[in-house]
Order: sequence, then C-alpha cells, then structure tokens
Amino acid sequence: MKLLGRNSAARMRARVFLFVIVSLAALPLSASTRQIASAKEGAPDLKSFVGTWKASFKGSVFATLILKEQDGKLSGTLNNFDVVTDKAGNLIDGTHADEGNAPLLNVHFKSGALYFVVLEKDQYSAGMNWKFTPLNAQEGTLTPLLELQENIPPNVVIRPIQMLRASNKP
Repeated sequence: MKLLGRNSAARMRARVFLFVIVSLAALPLSASTRQIASAKEGAPDLKSFVGTWKASFKGSVFATLILKEQDGKLSGTLNNFDVVTDKAGNLIDGTHADEGNAPLLNVHFKSGALYFVVLEKDQYSAGMNWKFTPLNAQEGTLTPLLELQENIPPNVVIRPIQMLRASNKP
C-alpha cells in the first residue's frame, strides 16, 4: 500500500471532486436527451386507434377488433377467427369468424403501431402476436406476426388484413 503525502492527497481529492462535478454536469444532459427520445417514441394519439374495426371476406365480417381507451391506456378484444390463405398470402375460402372473443394482452406501441397478443380459443396453444396500424380515420391493417409464432410452418404467408372502422351511428 502506498501512502500519499499531504499534497498528493489534496490533488487526489481535487481530481475526485472534478470527476464528480463533470459527471453530474453530464447527467441532466443525458436525462433530457432520454426524455426527448421517449417523447418521440411515445404512444401515439389513442383516438386514432379507439373504435370497432372490422375485416370482411366475400361480404361477411370475419374479424372484429374493439379498442377502448381507459385512464390513458388502450385495451380491447379480438374475436376468434380462422384465416386461410393461398401461397401468396391472399385470403381464400375457409376464412371465417369463429365463436368467442379474447382480450388483448401485452398491449404496447412501437413506431406508430399497436402490438398485442391474443390467446387462442384452444388454451393449450400459444397466443398469437398481432400488429394493428391505422392508415387513416377509416382504414387500418391487422398483421399477424408469423415470425414470432412457434406453431406456424415457415412457408405460410398472410398478407396484412384490411380493417375498416365501423360507423358510430346509433
């Protein structure tokens, strides 16, 4: 162990003091930078998401996404439905609505889109990951995130499903 003389100890305290001052001066700058970055990536206007969104195939509604705002957070349900596609990912016969609704889980925003998980009606299978993006006041797309699904073969393609906002007329 090396003992420091009085002058050496004073210089060491000065260096530590300078290091602490410089560190503290940088802290507010990085905190404000984080706040600006989080404001840019913050939740979009919930009004653009809230409502009842429906998807149809051959004139019949097969998917209904209901989004509600409560206490500044988004929640909702998605009905159970089956999607059948051709090799290009287009909907084909066999696509239909099914019984029941499931709550949206792990709801969060990323890059202006809403991401969530819906448990399958067969509770022994994993949940399905989805992304919903409003395109304008009346249209949006619902996209299954197939790359996150363990039970879907790699060659399956499902194109984004067009959703239309249901009118709020009584």
